[in-house]
Amino acid sequence: MMEDNSAYRDLFFEETDENLAILNQEVLQLEQNPEDKQIIDAIFRAAHTLKGMAATMGYDTMAKLTHAVENLFELVKSNQIVVSSDLISLFFDSLDTLTEIVEKLRLDEDDSVDISLLVSQLEKAASNNASDAKSSVEVQSANKTPYEFPVLEESDKVAIHSALNSGYQLYAIGVRVEEQSMMKAARAFMVISRLEQIGDFVQMKPSAEILEQGELEESFTVYFLSKEDKESIEKYVEDSSEIEEIWVKETTVDEDLNQIVTGENENETVAETVVEEEKVEGPVADKKKQTAKQTIRVDLSRLDQFMNLVSELVIHRTRLEDMSEKNHLQELTEPLTQVGRITTELQELVLQLRMQPFNVVVQRFPRMMRDLTNELGKEINFVTEGENTELDRTVVSEIGEPLIHLLRNAADHGVEMPNEREQVGKPRAGTIKLSAYPEGNRVIVTLADDGKGLNPRLIEKSAHKKGISTDGMTDEQIQNLIFHPGFSTAQEVTGISGRGVGMDAVSQKISNLNGKIETFSEVGKGTTFRITLPLTLSIIQSLLVKVGQETFAIPQAVIDKVNRFEEEDAISVHQKEVYQYEGKTIPLIRVHNALGLPDSTKELQHVIIVLIGEKQYALIVDELIHQKEIVIKKLGKEISHVSNFLGATILGDGSICLILDVTSICTRKKAKADE
Repeated sequence: MMEDNSAYRDLFFEETDENLAILNQEVLQLEQNPEDKQIIDAIFRAAHTLKGMAATMGYDTMAKLTHAVENLFELVKSNQIVVSSDLISLFFDSLDTLTEIVEKLRLDEDDSVDISLLVSQLEKAASNNASDAKSSVEVQSANKTPYEFPVLEESDKVAIHSALNSGYQLYAIGVRVEEQSMMKAARAFMVISRLEQIGDFVQMKPSAEILEQGELEESFTVYFLSKEDKESIEKYVEDSSEIEEIWVKETTVDEDLNQIVTGENENETVAETVVEEEKVEGPVADKKKQTAKQTIRVDLSRLDQFMNLVSELVIHRTRLEDMSEKNHLQELTEPLTQVGRITTELQELVLQLRMQPFNVVVQRFPRMMRDLTNELGKEINFVTEGENTELDRTVVSEIGEPLIHLLRNAADHGVEMPNEREQVGKPRAGTIKLSAYPEGNRVIVTLADDGKGLNPRLIEKSAHKKGISTDGMTDEQIQNLIFHPGFSTAQEVTGISGRGVGMDAVSQKISNLNGKIETFSEVGKGTTFRITLPLTLSIIQSLLVKVGQETFAIPQAVIDKVNRFEEEDAISVHQKEVYQYEGKTIPLIRVHNALGLPDSTKELQHVIIVLIGEKQYALIVDELIHQKEIVIKKLGKEISHVSNFLGATILGDGSICLILDVTSICTRKKAKADE
């Protein structure tokens, strides 16, 4: 069984991870809103899907545990069990065990986890309501849409009579796929493939062609010829995954089965065929077909290849445009315009395909913070903002681990105990806020707490013990020592944080993502970590400028305005230069100085106003060339330590142009000026 399903393992793990995340999130919401039917339905659907996937893959331990969880939640759904804190804890224990099983399976180990105690607890919680649950299921089944059988043609009847004379029996079979199943047609085909082994099909509704297109609303019916008895047929297909009901009835050619039949009672009729036809025809049915979406999973490496090919296309398009302008090839203008439009649409498409909302990372944190709060005995309000901010898929998958370290440290070391907070005039409940927002061609993620803050004196004391010199350091620089390898101010090692490796790992991971992390902390008021991450947009709009004899590109996303610059516009204040802009003074940065280039000899210069966060800066350049769409190429490892540059690009004439890291230039220059 395992070998047969090996091709579906990746799909299984993706969908399992998604459903476990949904369960953790929804159970957490259920604890706050125990009467919310939408939450209960969402949990039941996710648990049911997990059970079906585990059974299909042959993972018996996981299937058994999810079945016990589903049974218990069936009683919650039918109002036979009241949601309590003990029940929530039992669900969370089950989810943790399921996660453990999935991780073992991911490592190609068997799912031999002892679940006997947990299953016993789940069954005990449900045992007092088992009989009531059964009657509830029967009532729900009776309310389902009834079956409708296909019409037999004369040729079908001739074939049936011939088969009956050879010892076959004619059966009418109705199969109802579970409403929550994501692949109804696929589940139907699994039943069909099993039945094919013990008999022959005469007619099917909907037809096999329709099922092959993936179209199945709820149920399908067949006329089936077999030498097996009714009980054998039912037994042969009863274990099919995500099948709610299989209805089997012995029939004859002359019996009118073009009518509605349902339920366990073979003689029960519910409605005429016309009624069912009225239900499926008309605008409602059309609407269902229109809203149906088809998706396909694509390996991320293929998207990377797609991005690289589009990037190369942009480079060569730029070269063609450059050649056309230089040689005045008017006949190329119109084709190049069309190529430009198509290329732009292609790059927008590939970027959208790679983007994922920040919520993909955030959704696992509320559960983690709940557990931390209970474990630490603290009161913490966890707040999130900007969940819809989009990031590249690669960044989304990698940023989760650093944020977990920061959250655990904030809960453990940042937020004080309730009594301590009361003594200093703070609310008993602390607040940890995680937010994300776009800024130009980057995304800013901030994690702030209103705890005790980073005390520079304690950090300095700890640094001296470890032999780390703090001579000449500002308080801000001392606070940033928490990212030093092996540094920790924790008085004791806990299971939550405190071995001194977490913050170092955070810094390294963010650096690997071409991002940076900054710390802002005030003793007694709290700490904020500001993480700047690239959107990893490989193709951006830029402004090409000259500084001395060199050409550089500035990302257009950070540019606010461009003006001519006169020397009298520069004002010296405390050995710093500022620029008067819209009634206020902003820091002025001469780019040739920031990059270590020779002083400019140009009489006419330009000032570019850039917006970094909420702060404005004025950059002085010698010449503006033009706006250009460029492809970002990463700098190699050999020069990755060079600051002030985001990367490089290839211009239309084949020359290399460096892309300025405006944030780095502005903040470094400001820091030096402040010193």
